[in-house]
Amino acid sequence: MTTYLIASNEMMCRILARRMEGLDLPLPVLWRTPDWLADDTEVDAAGADRPVDIALIDCSGVDDDPRALLDRVRARLAPRRWLVLSDALDSELMFHAARLGASGCLAVPAPVELVCAAASLAWAGGQCFPRTALTLLREHNRPVDPSPVFHSSIGSVHAARPDGSTAMG
Repeated sequence: MTTYLIASNEMMCRILARRMEGLDLPLPVLWRTPDWLADDTEVDAAGADRPVDIALIDCSGVDDDPRALLDRVRARLAPRRWLVLSDALDSELMFHAARLGASGCLAVPAPVELVCAAASLAWAGGQCFPRTALTLLREHNRPVDPSPVFHSSIGSVHAARPDGSTAMG
């Protein structure tokens, strides 16, 4: 069992790794840069034979499209649970993360305690998305309403017209 921190900010990763080692998260806690995901030749001896149970991915400061970073995380690590951190948490990134199976998204900068709490929640099987993300997902998954059907008094059935009228003839 392994925990990965994927981020460019070394200071943040050191602090988070130290705090996360005190939580009930899988050990070891390994820190890697986003560039590590693109380098297929580099073997990670510390976690090569272990499945990735949880990953925290910080998309802040990534030069590429952050959605491409999430795709690389899923392809290379295939974590069971993961949390996306970003300083530019927009609807497209949240929706993409949710579609890929992320356990949550968190806007940063955020207090270390909040990030650790979100990671613990994700590890326990919960989800941690901003309320706006839930609204977006509901709107996207809402079925298209069919046009209403009206029954006339003479027994024929006809649908309402785009202008709302039901007149025939």
